[in-house]
Amino acid sequence: MLKASLKKWGFILVVILFDLLVALRTSIDFFYFFFFFLIANIVISLSWIALEYILAEVYLIRNISSRVVEDDYLEVEVTVRSKSFIPLVNFILRDDLACAPDSQRRKEVLIPYLGSNSLITINYRCLCPKRGRYTIGPFTIYLFDPWGVFFLRKNYEISSELYVYPKIFNIRKFPPLIKGSVPWFGIEINRVSGDEHDFFGVREYKPGDPIKKIHWLSTARKNNLIVKEFQQRAFFNATIVFDLDKDKNFGEGKNSVAEYIIKVAASVADYLIQRNVSLEIIAHAGEMIHLPFNKGPDHLEDILRALTVAQAESRIDLGELLNEHCDKVARNSTMIVIMLDDDWQYLPALLAAEKRDVLLIPIVLLASSFLYQSTEQKVIKSAQFRFPQSSKFSPVFISCGEDLEGAFLK
Repeated sequence: MLKASLKKWGFILVVILFDLLVALRTSIDFFYFFFFFLIANIVISLSWIALEYILAEVYLIRNISSRVVEDDYLEVEVTVRSKSFIPLVNFILRDDLACAPDSQRRKEVLIPYLGSNSLITINYRCLCPKRGRYTIGPFTIYLFDPWGVFFLRKNYEISSELYVYPKIFNIRKFPPLIKGSVPWFGIEINRVSGDEHDFFGVREYKPGDPIKKIHWLSTARKNNLIVKEFQQRAFFNATIVFDLDKDKNFGEGKNSVAEYIIKVAASVADYLIQRNVSLEIIAHAGEMIHLPFNKGPDHLEDILRALTVAQAESRIDLGELLNEHCDKVARNSTMIVIMLDDDWQYLPALLAAEKRDVLLIPIVLLASSFLYQSTEQKVIKSAQFRFPQSSKFSPVFISCGEDLEGAFLK
């Protein structure tokens, strides 16, 4: 409608100029009358929208979800409330949807009528094709004259924050993890009495020990109170490591190395958290990303939010990241490294982790498949990589364009 209004304004301007030119040349009264008639209508129209602009009291409330997933739709609900004593007719509400594709970012809704001291609710949606943090808004209202020719606009600085999370794929099979014995919150093993722990041995009774934990057979044998002792069950710890190297972000858009790394990291994190694994994230994306060991939905939410805003801005390579942080990976845990196939020059740093009883699981992206996205992928995928015989690597190979769920089934 805005474009149509501009066209109308251009057409009327041409008519006025043409009519004035004819009137001056012919001195015919009709053309003078028609000229002043058009000028009068323009004055009335401009007065109308000026009155609307000054007196209109419009309040806007936008309701959206704080998060959606890539390739999902954002549902928007807007409440438009008028507190002015004059009605508003044929005005346009425009919202800036930064998460939408470029051609759909400006959402315009025509509101035919809004009575005085009344409200209406408007619903619309947009596709969110790319992960990231976005600011939705501001609003703009365009007030038109009765003929829809002239308009004035009012800006409303009402913004909403939106996170478009990376899309997660289903992992049905994953290399086995190593079971550690360090609790997820980092405290050493405690030997306590309790049914929810594994049996450790017996010891002498101490004040405060539950009577039901007394080991009666040992008590009778030693003629002294003996209780059963337990230790906390060992469970799984895992660390995901990756580097979003700007110089190695081959490919474009969603078929880029960085987007694949983010998608794989998000999916692996979801898989592990769902299985009660204590998870840590060590990464670099222009700045250091470190999310310490934790479990549960809240921890997964923190991970996904960090992955949502991460960009391929790192100026350090994977080797530097490993050398600085690899020795901090917890013993008796699993380190999942998402890397390119040409990052095997950093193999010594990876092998150093094995000496600390850290199980390594490399998830290897085939760089050439991102550079040459064609049938050559079949040749690339058939390439064989040799690992040290003493290593316990369980690598997962991924090439651009392949079914990611299927990659973890091989």
